[in-house]
Amino acid sequence: MDKQTFRTKEITDVDIYVFQLPQSQQGIVQNLRAFIARNYPDLTETLKWHVPVYSLSMTNHLLGIQVFKRQVNLNFFKGAQLYDPQGILAGQGKQVRHVTFREINDVDYSALQVLIDQTIANERGSKG
Repeated sequence: MDKQTFRTKEITDVDIYVFQLPQSQQGIVQNLRAFIARNYPDLTETLKWHVPVYSLSMTNHLLGIQVFKRQVNLNFFKGAQLYDPQGILAGQGKQVRHVTFREINDVDYSALQVLIDQTIANERGSKG
């Protein structure tokens, strides 16, 4: 896996961050952002840790988009808790799992929707 990520401390706006990405990653990120914005209006998009992050509140970080030289990962910060019927989550960490995209056609929106729906339901359930 490439260690090079596209981060900069000077950028504070997600649109500017995306605009400065290489073209191949830019398209993937734009599609992921549009999908999340359209289907999950309750999630707030911010730049945190120098990457786009999605939260139910400013402290409940659920998802992050991490860009590498040859791929884009959609990170699920509590992904180890998710049921993954399509087997698309990767990672061995204590909590975080990710889905990797090398091109726009890699994005399976229905599989992502299952995982994001679970993520939000789990987060809301842990508050009650």
